[in-house]
Amino acid sequence: VTNVVSPLLTGRDPSRIEPIVRSIINAAGGFAAIPVAAGIEMALWDLMGKAAGLPLYRLWGAHTDRVRAYASMVEVRTPARRAEDAQMLLERGYTAIKLRLHDETMKQDIAQVEAVRAAVGDRMTILVDANQAQEPGTPGAEHSVVWGYDRALATARELYQLGVAWLEEPLPRYDFDNQRHLAAATDLPIAGGENNIGLHEFRTLIDTECYDVLQPDALVCGGIGLLRKIAAYAEMHGKPVAPHHGGNGLGVATHLHLSASLANSPWVELLQDPPAMEASQFQGILATPLVPDADGFVRLPEAPGLGVELAEHVLAALG
Repeated sequence: VTNVVSPLLTGRDPSRIEPIVRSIINAAGGFAAIPVAAGIEMALWDLMGKAAGLPLYRLWGAHTDRVRAYASMVEVRTPARRAEDAQMLLERGYTAIKLRLHDETMKQDIAQVEAVRAAVGDRMTILVDANQAQEPGTPGAEHSVVWGYDRALATARELYQLGVAWLEEPLPRYDFDNQRHLAAATDLPIAGGENNIGLHEFRTLIDTECYDVLQPDALVCGGIGLLRKIAAYAEMHGKPVAPHHGGNGLGVATHLHLSASLANSPWVELLQDPPAMEASQFQGILATPLVPDADGFVRLPEAPGLGVELAEHVLAALG
């Protein structure tokens, strides 16, 4: 990768970010090069923010200086255990939690949500991720539970009665027809898009009303510049954007700045599942993790650029 990318950066104007990102993707393997290009793009935007003396969210428009966080769960746990987890996260300042529904039966899935609702009442917003858009995209997913349209619809209707805010990825990624039918058949917002690529796919998702909430990830979709275009197109259609977690702490920080600059991006996803993985572990590349305040919001860093520092062990590894 270094041998291919380095010549594409040497001697170039670092402010010409979009042409640089495009040249890396085109020269270094197409879609397979997106994570590399997106990482370099983040570094270039950080550099531009530092040159301007502004945090990125202010450079991009500063719609707000705080974004509401949700604790994004990874594992499927028992109802009793997940109720305890929700109470613990509520005490840490979180006012929203995303549950992973991926059990053998719908009854088991609904029981988890019921237990959390009983434990925290209306003090937390409950989001749900079915994680059913794996194929293609997740190695080993062929051995997991796979929902059909009927289970997705029945689950959505049950979740709506429990006051859930959205159901994420209830059907395969490219099953556009059934996604559209499901979104039309339920009052529960349907979310997705974390592994979709390029403007063309998101245009299809938005134009055909597949999703009510779009969830692009800069490391997957084509970079933070492309994600900004997706967000603008979604805003034209009255749809919110809630970017995926970003892959690591720098991705979280970049998405946080983007969301704070947009009128239609009210959430930041903080991946974790204590005690197996804390938010600080997922964001371990950062010296100080991004976590919510007592009101459930992550405050935007005011230092220039991304406004975050790399952890000492990362700096040592970089030499």
